[in-house]
Amino acid sequence: MGATQANATPPPGSNDTVTMTKLDFGFFDDSGQPRESRILMFYSFETEEHLSRSGILHYHVAERRFVGPRYDPELTDAALAFLAKSGRLAGPAT
Repeated sequence: MGATQANATPPPGSNDTVTMTKLDFGFFDDSGQPRESRILMFYSFETEEHLSRSGILHYHVAERRFVGPRYDPELTDAALAFLAKSGRLAGPAT
């Protein structure tokens, strides 16, 4: 996806938002998870302070939602757009 910018919620205890630049997504296709039911994807971005951040998102296809820890809505919205653009989602995502 690259060169995307979005704001993210900071870690607990911080009052500032984090601006994400160079937001990028990719897939863990060899994760051992059934591709029909679950999608594991990684993300990475850079903060305004030029600090690199990355992590893993786990999308449950049947439930049409991300599972695991709560993530910033702007990050998950961008991830859903990436999934739709890549053809990994059938129909509109929620």
